[in-house]
Amino acid sequence: MSYRITYQVNVDWVGDGMGPMSGNTAASVGMAAAGGAQRKTFFNATPVGQVTKTFLTADVTTLTNAMAADIAAQMNVAANLAQIQAFSTGGG
Repeated sequence: MSYRITYQVNVDWVGDGMGPMSGNTAASVGMAAAGGAQRKTFFNATPVGQVTKTFLTADVTTLTNAMAADIAAQMNVAANLAQIQAFSTGGG
């Protein structure tokens, strides 16, 4: 048997006036896009997520590093970057 982590990252465009802001902390918008916010969602690229036979400290580090690398690779695709950047102008 193995341990598995699966994950999802949401990138929301929360425009001015769509929610209270205090300092550098945005109000929580929960798992649903707030108001008229636009969203791009990224999931684990492999259907099974990241897998390990043990769940020790080193395994957690390996799993989360793999997760971060997977999400970064997806976000850094030119088409994804362009789509997210277009949210601020009403595109996307």
